[in-house]
Amino acid sequence: HIAGLVAAGEHPSPQPWADVVTTTTHNTLRGPRGGLILSNDPELGKKIDKAIFPGTQGGPLEHIIAAKAVCFGEALQPAFKDYQRQVVKKRRRPGRRPHR
Repeated sequence: HIAGLVAAGEHPSPQPWADVVTTTTHNTLRGPRGGLILSNDPELGKKIDKAIFPGTQGGPLEHIIAAKAVCFGEALQPAFKDYQRQVVKKRRRPGRRPHR
């Protein structure tokens, strides 16, 4: 669930090393419950699209699409980067044990 950290430049993107990256739009992106599938390979992207829609993925819900657009727009704002910096800062505060 690092998409928000990646979008803000607080964590390296896995995209250069992966053919496919999946993530959620909730959690650190602060959007609606949902997800993303990203690929650098257009042919692979077409295969993924064909395998998922309309089979396992239902029809698009306009209010969810709009909410994701808002979330992506917010991720472009300086305040979002400040928020993600605070997430990292609070995670690193003294006395806090890292997850294992």
